[in-house]
Amino acid sequence: MKKHAFPIFIILAAAAVWLIFYSQLPSQLPIHWGLNGEADGYASKFSAMAMSLALLIFVYLSLYFLPKIDPKRDNYQKFSRSYLIIIYCLMALFFVINLMIIVSGLGYSVSIKIVMPVILGLLFIILGNYMQQVKPNWFIGIKTPWTLSDEEVWKKTHRFSAKLFFATGIIILLSLLAPSGWRSYLIFPVIIISSLISIASSYYFFKKNKNVTNNL
Repeated sequence: MKKHAFPIFIILAAAAVWLIFYSQLPSQLPIHWGLNGEADGYASKFSAMAMSLALLIFVYLSLYFLPKIDPKRDNYQKFSRSYLIIIYCLMALFFVINLMIIVSGLGYSVSIKIVMPVILGLLFIILGNYMQQVKPNWFIGIKTPWTLSDEEVWKKTHRFSAKLFFATGIIILLSLLAPSGWRSYLIFPVIIISSLISIASSYYFFKKNKNVTNNL
């Protein structure tokens, strides 16, 4: 039950904050922000609350159900700690997003250009620390035809991607030193490039592993 304590606390805390401030919120709340940091998507406060809490609940339920329905379910025992930390980090991220929506609705200024780089940077650093411990499965990690077909390719890809994601997180945090108008144009290309490199590395390791096997 210990592994459920943090997610349940996060969900209850988010629900409590919504209920405490619900009557003070305007009828429409920002739920999406553009690259310029300005809100560009709105929803009714009930819809915003329902969607935000439902997302937290969905992530929590994945903690319980994904290992049960994954064909490679036995592997989850081998990286259970890393799996929990990744799920906890996602829940913490969505909890912060809940708070951002509420705070914005209360009329306070939320600097998305500062908050999001910090959140994304820390998320990538944490992923970088734990990704290499993730064992083959169908839901978490770099899932390509090459990693899923060869356990050694999975291991090499995630070992490489862990370093890449850690570096990506550092770059995202360092983007805070750049002019605010440039940050989104630095952050998103870095995330896309690192993701594409991770996918490409799985094919590289697959071909390299296949060549070694053929030469034996």
